[in-house]
Amino acid sequence: MLKDLKILNGHLDLKFNEYIYEYTVSVDEDINKLEFSYKLDDDVAMEILNNELITRDTQVTIKVSKNNEEETYILNVHKNTTNAVAGIEIFKDQLLINKEEIDLYKVQALGISIFFILVIIFTLLFRKKKL
Repeated sequence: MLKDLKILNGHLDLKFNEYIYEYTVSVDEDINKLEFSYKLDDDVAMEILNNELITRDTQVTIKVSKNNEEETYILNVHKNTTNAVAGIEIFKDQLLINKEEIDLYKVQALGISIFFILVIIFTLLFRKKKL
């Protein structure tokens, strides 16, 4: 009866199939009502229930009927919240607590020590051997 269904202002988790009766739909947090594009068989009545997206999670029901037959599709709608990306302000206290003052002289001494160690290693490896 319902041959095709698209959510114009959201995203279905699966491609619509007339034999699958439950879907999850993701929408942006500012969406208040689903907008549909659909195809029906001839002489089919369609009713959309609970299409007011007031809460973060809403269950929208689509009922299609022809003569005495009725099919019900459930759309579990979830509003995606757009939280701000965590900035440095959130971690500022932790950074200050874990901050360790590095002495400039220690860094220079470490660099000079590594240089002399490398000179000694190259001298030992590449010196001329007496025969």
